[in-house]
Amino acid sequence: MKGFSVLLGSLILAAASMAFAADPTFKDYTVTPVFTGPNHKLVPQENSSPMMDQARVQALKGKVNFAGHYILQRLGCGGSAICGEVLDAQTGEVVGGLPNAYDGSTFGMVYQPDSRLIIVSGITLDGEEDAQGNALESGNRDRYYEFVNNEFRLLSMIDVESSPMDEE
Repeated sequence: MKGFSVLLGSLILAAASMAFAADPTFKDYTVTPVFTGPNHKLVPQENSSPMMDQARVQALKGKVNFAGHYILQRLGCGGSAICGEVLDAQTGEVVGGLPNAYDGSTFGMVYQPDSRLIIVSGITLDGEEDAQGNALESGNRDRYYEFVNNEFRLLSMIDVESSPMDEE
């Protein structure tokens, strides 16, 4: 019986520590140094439109704002949908985009030039899965992603009534 009590106590402790685990922080995903340019010219993209190319050229005129040498930009992707795109300031390549399109009225993202972490908030428009690949019902969530090898890796997500980004 004593062994069962120890096991049960360990399980409760593990569950409690997971329930109160801190959300990922920017300092946990630090990148150094941050590229300071000059930024590379845009590399032409297949199947791109002049409007998209113009937005990318404009973005590449700005400073690195994400993960050491990337420029993250938000853009409209049809109707009221918002998407995010990642440009490499060192190469001029479009290297990726946010995993989903979002409802423009709920969308927000927080990121830093010296961190691979991004927090994306809102309601997705094209379905969503959790970190284990299980389909989720549509909902307003904060998603914590790490940008690794030009891909967004989901770290965690939290269902929210109102996002912490609403308070900024």
